[in-house]
Amino acid sequence: MRVEKVFAGMVLIFMGIALLMISSAMHAMNVQYGGVIIIGPFPIIFGSSLDMAVFGIIVAVIMILIMLAMLRW
Repeated sequence: MRVEKVFAGMVLIFMGIALLMISSAMHAMNVQYGGVIIIGPFPIIFGSSLDMAVFGIIVAVIMILIMLAMLRW
C-alpha cells in the first residue's frame, strides 16, 4: 500500500463525516437543494422546490453551452 493513497482515503473519510455533521445541523433550518446530472446529452434536473428546479435548468443550459463551445475548439 502506498502511503499517499492511505492518506487520501483517510482525508476523504474525514471530509465525508464532516459533511454529514454539517448536513444534520442544516436540517434544523429550511434548506433547499437542487442539482443537475448530465448523462450524455440528456440533463436530469432535480430540486426540493420550484425555484431550485428552475436554477437547475439554468445551470444545465450553461453546462451544455460550455460543452458545445469546448467541442467546437
